[in-house]
Amino acid sequence: MNTAWKNNLQEYCQQNQISFPNYRIKTQSGPVHNLKFQVEVEINGHWYAGDESCSSKKEAEQSAAKKALECLLDRNQSSQTSTCISSDEISDPTSSCVEVIPLPTQIQVDSVDSKSHFPDEYADIEEFIANKVKEFDGRIRKIRPLDSRGKYKVYIGGSYRYCENVQRDHKRNGIYFIVDPIKKTYFQKCHDSQCYGYQSAIKYITKDPTTSSHSLETNSNSNCSKCRKSLKRASQISCERCGETFCAQCTQFCELCHDAVHCDRCFESCIECHDS
Repeated sequence: MNTAWKNNLQEYCQQNQISFPNYRIKTQSGPVHNLKFQVEVEINGHWYAGDESCSSKKEAEQSAAKKALECLLDRNQSSQTSTCISSDEISDPTSSCVEVIPLPTQIQVDSVDSKSHFPDEYADIEEFIANKVKEFDGRIRKIRPLDSRGKYKVYIGGSYRYCENVQRDHKRNGIYFIVDPIKKTYFQKCHDSQCYGYQSAIKYITKDPTTSSHSLETNSNSNCSKCRKSLKRASQISCERCGETFCAQCTQFCELCHDAVHCDRCFESCIECHDS
């Protein structure tokens, strides 16, 4: 497997000013000593699946990148706006390109501002985020619908490019927020390859943006679900699989789940987290 597919796909995304690839395990099968992986990659909201019989996660990611890039290039070269699948594949629900639809242009992507909003009951959250980034000439570019964990992915446009990881502005705008509307929390992530896997500290959304985090910490304590240590609000970390609250010592970043936060129990039970 050519190891340049991931790099080529990332360059394609950069040249076309779309969000960088997001990889995740789709399937894993076979005995422990001979695991087979299938990875899918998200490009601008659409998923492309690679081969099902890759012997390692890295090989599976290259396969998914290859499939995505071939589909994107094929569609760019074709006047058709359907997909890159053949007529034989249309009836096959397992076809890796079935989910592919024409890729919107950057102008189309930017235009979703007027259509993409939080539901009315979360208007205060949208206002909080909008005001936060507006201070630095930023804006909410689009808001992805709730994911399986009940969180929104908020893409930031304009001049808001400050990354808390490198503590400076990125040349390109790759900043986005993951927002939990129930817990009224958010944290920053970044599409820049230099910041792969980075997640900022969890922050709290308040009606008054000037409310200090200290006042929040002193007003809301909890206990780690594993070690039972008392936690101030700013020290609470939510497992992205079970949703329970833990301390930093009882959580881990899962590389094969794209650095999702897992508690120790979920990390051990998550088969995807063990590379071959």
